[in-house]
Amino acid sequence: MRTPIRQGAVALGSLTATVALLAGLGTAQAQIGAGQARSGPPVAPTGPGAGSFPQSFLIPGTNTSLSLYGKIQMSLHDNIGSQHTSETTPSPTTGAPGMNSLLLEGPGAAGGTNFSNVFRSFHGGLRASAASTNFAFETRTPSDLGEIKTVMLMDFSLLAGQGNYTGAGVTATNINPKVGAGNNSVPRLQWAYGTIGPWLIGQYNSAWADPLLFAPDIGDQNQIGRLTTVNIRRPQIRYTYLAGNGITLSGSVESMATGAAYCRSTATTTCIGTATLAPAAITTTGSNNTDVASGGLMNLPSFNTGIAWDQPWGHLMGRVGVGRSEIRNATSTAILGGTSQGNNITQWHWAVEGGVMVNTWGQDQWRGLVNYSHGLSTYMSDMQAGTVDMLINGQTGQVSSINELALTTNYIHRFNPNWRMTGAFGIGFFSKPDAANGWSNCSTSGTVGGGPSLCAGGATAAQLASVEKRHIFSGLSVTYSPVPGQIDIKAELDYYDRKVQASNTGANAWAQNVSFAFYW
Repeated sequence: MRTPIRQGAVALGSLTATVALLAGLGTAQAQIGAGQARSGPPVAPTGPGAGSFPQSFLIPGTNTSLSLYGKIQMSLHDNIGSQHTSETTPSPTTGAPGMNSLLLEGPGAAGGTNFSNVFRSFHGGLRASAASTNFAFETRTPSDLGEIKTVMLMDFSLLAGQGNYTGAGVTATNINPKVGAGNNSVPRLQWAYGTIGPWLIGQYNSAWADPLLFAPDIGDQNQIGRLTTVNIRRPQIRYTYLAGNGITLSGSVESMATGAAYCRSTATTTCIGTATLAPAAITTTGSNNTDVASGGLMNLPSFNTGIAWDQPWGHLMGRVGVGRSEIRNATSTAILGGTSQGNNITQWHWAVEGGVMVNTWGQDQWRGLVNYSHGLSTYMSDMQAGTVDMLINGQTGQVSSINELALTTNYIHRFNPNWRMTGAFGIGFFSKPDAANGWSNCSTSGTVGGGPSLCAGGATAAQLASVEKRHIFSGLSVTYSPVPGQIDIKAELDYYDRKVQASNTGANAWAQNVSFAFYW
């Protein structure tokens, strides 16, 4: 019976999973340990037309074996209280994915009556979605160089703004389907890679991500300290070496994602009795091989290497990664002031991580992960906006990396083959970038008698409220599998807590989810 592709199979991509793949196991079989144990041994190929690996068949007229598998999943999602979340992240419907989109309360939080602020004041609605349904094709073909394997995995979440309310209609900003029109879910490519010998080439989860350390059955993709759907899937070239005695080494060159938070240089503004720079708004921009107004093309990939050790007691791993963060500004207004459109900014950044999985009692497992990113968001999804590495002060010209230390742990208890419970907790600490030290917390929203702007003594802290300080995520799930390996019914409760560098400013939210999954 095939181990299911669950929402975290999107979380496959570690050294261990790669070793299993390169050693000849099926993609699904390589996921044992990330969710539930397979309920029985793989079905051996038998009979006419049987393929070369379990649950595959031989394509007529060829020597290629093909296997098809996937899942059908529907999730019902709601939030508790006024803070709103979506199906897979605590972002409002108008924000970008990631915990840093939770709407803030306190000094520096956006004010007024715009939609994002009104959104905080009322309880959300029940949402239902089947977009996490996915399917995969896997082939294996013998050759003079060894077995050639290919895997392609797709889901239905291409349109980030697609809705779940079938009667919402269609507007310029709302692409929900009209009544009776079904839905507009569009297939999205997740994986498309091939392997031959120790080489893996194509789009796959980053080698930085270790599925054996992910919290099984915690479906929310906003867990702290691990790569998530924000930036986990990468075009890459990976080499894996089996050193023996359960030791695996790997090196991976991967397409890099990077970005920056910045304030542009502004003209001098006269405040009450003094002259000062008015605090510009904080903006984020990305540079991921896209030719955009601010951002631009990357010319170097990231690189990570690691080691894993697998023994009957569990799993131990370590990684180190490096990359060059780049911002190429192509706007008429330079990020760091002046008249030049250039202001190309590049910095080398690095990250390290280590983790352990221990088989405790019965079939229970405990996992722990430590991840430190020195300005390398490509290996830390929890960074600002998911892909922001640097903070640029356009008033002083200073550039600083955004650094985070994240700790996460989870435990799974299996009561029996049909029932299991998983708990997870993660916390991330951000250092305050040096480039933010010169920012004032002054307000420019009012005037005195039609005269100068109010700067001195203001208390909005708008700039510092744009810089993260601490994130917390915790989740608890109970899963019932009436047919182990084939059907999962899960109830999950998640909690989010966000603090920013502005004092007494933050946000928190609760979310609840029930999902039904059928694996084939």
